[in-house]
This record gives sequence, structure tokens and C-alpha cells, in this order.
Amino acid sequence: MLFAAGSALDHVLDTYVWHIFEEGLHLQIPLGKIGNFEFLSKYSILMFLAGGLILWIYLPLAKKIQTGAAPVGVCWNLFEAILTFIRDNIAKPYIGADADKYVHYLWTVFLFVLTCNLLGMMPFMGSPTASFTVTSVLALSVFVFIHASSIMKYGVKFHLFSFAPHLDLPIALKIPILMMLWPIEFGGLALKCFVLSVRLFANMFAGHIVLGTILLFIPLVKNTGWPLEATVTVASVLGVLALSFLELFVAFLQAFLFAFLTALFLGGVLEHAGHAAHGHKDHGHKDPPDAGPDDVHIHEGTQVHAH
Repeated sequence: MLFAAGSALDHVLDTYVWHIFEEGLHLQIPLGKIGNFEFLSKYSILMFLAGGLILWIYLPLAKKIQTGAAPVGVCWNLFEAILTFIRDNIAKPYIGADADKYVHYLWTVFLFVLTCNLLGMMPFMGSPTASFTVTSVLALSVFVFIHASSIMKYGVKFHLFSFAPHLDLPIALKIPILMMLWPIEFGGLALKCFVLSVRLFANMFAGHIVLGTILLFIPLVKNTGWPLEATVTVASVLGVLALSFLELFVAFLQAFLFAFLTALFLGGVLEHAGHAAHGHKDHGHKDPPDAGPDDVHIHEGTQVHAH
């Protein structure tokens, strides 16, 4: 960001020409745009770069972990601690016993979003997550993953039942109510995933716009005299440095929230599908297995309170 010059949007909007400086190097991206067809863009390359960095770091690390050896070095401990944190503090509490089956997706989402966020903090780069198209595709993948996971575990029937409550009503009333509830529940989950994309996009886009706007004060005071130029330059640079620490925190926070809410939504759907698959046991009236003949909560006519 410290090298941004002409426009605050230069660092935020996707492009087919990689601008290094406003009045300097401009790289035409090969296979970027040919006629009316769009192939590679700046953000496309950065997303490939983000994926490559993740593979470069974690593939060798996975081989070391498989050996059962104790973590050695700062990097090994740091990168493994990130995965452990996602599993123990996000996946297991909000997905449950089957968390290990789905934690790989949470790891991938978290690392990809975090890496894309951090690329925006580097000179000449950009943050793909500041593009609503990118965040929308990520949210769509979450939506598909949630439904696919529930269907693969419980089947289509119980997955559909998970979006409707248990109703003790005549069939003539139950079917119309369910036909109204299903679109509402499906739309509710779609809306939650849509909010995921908006939250991530808005935070990353707004943060980079603010940083770029502050730096624009430097060329605005050009040729106004060195006292004003020096004052504005120092103030702008210090302001950007201070806000960059905030943006660094936001980059981690938004990656965490994306993974956390994904686990929360997935866990909710799996739990309701599980209840539907087991015949709505929560609504049954069977005696608890440990209930004895003296259980005051089971047998009628037993006084609970003595007066």
C-alpha cells in the first residue's frame, strides 16, 4: 500500500494491467482479456499465488507430521498451531463428534482467506477478497459444502426434514405449512452465506480504500513548498502505518469469522438432520432408561413438594 499513487481504487479493483507505479511500470497480463473473453486477471494470479503458498508451506509440514515427530522450530510450531486452533476451538465445539471429517475444509477456507487478505498488505499486490466476485464464490462453496455434507451423511430425505420442525398436526395442515417453511429455511441459509461474502468483501474493500485515500494526500500537496509537503507526507505515512496494523488484525479476524461461521452453519444443519434421521426423539415421551418406580417426574399422583 505504501507505493500506491494515482487512485485509491488502483489497489482494490481487479485489473488486466498490473500497475507498479502511476508513472512507471505497467505490465499487461498475458491471456488477460482477449476480445470479449476474460481469462487471467490480477486477482486470478494472486489467488493462484495464495494457493501455491499454502501448498508450499503445508505439504512438507504434513509429511513431517505423519512421521509422528515432535514439532521443531518456530515455523513448524506456528503453522501447526494454526491448524490445531481451528480444529479444537472452531470445528469440535460447533460441529461435534464428526468434526475431523469436515475440519479439512475449514482449514482450507481459513488459510486461503487469510493468505488473500495478507497479500493486500504487500506493495504492488492486492487483496482478492476485496472483490465481491471472489467472496461470493467462496460463500457459494460454503453453501454447497453444507448441503452436500448433510446429504452425504443422512441422505436427501432427512436433509430436507432438517429444514422443517416437527409438527403434531393433521396431514391437511402439516403439508401446506411445511411447503411454506422449506423455502423460508433454505432462503435463510442462503442469506447467511450471502452475508458471509458481504462481510468479508466490505471489510477488506473499505480498509484498503481508507489506506489509499490517506496516501493520496501526498501527491495533492506536490509543488506547494517543502514545509507543507514534508508535514503531509510524514503524517500520511505514519497514519498508514498505524492503520496497517489495524488492517493486519482485520485480515486475521475476517479469516477467523469466515471459518467460524461456516462451522456454525454446518453444525446446525447436521444437528437438525441428525434429529430428523432418528425420528425426532427429542419430541418423544419415552421414560428415561434410568427411571425407576419412585421417579416423581414419571408417575402421576406422586407429590413433588411437601407442604
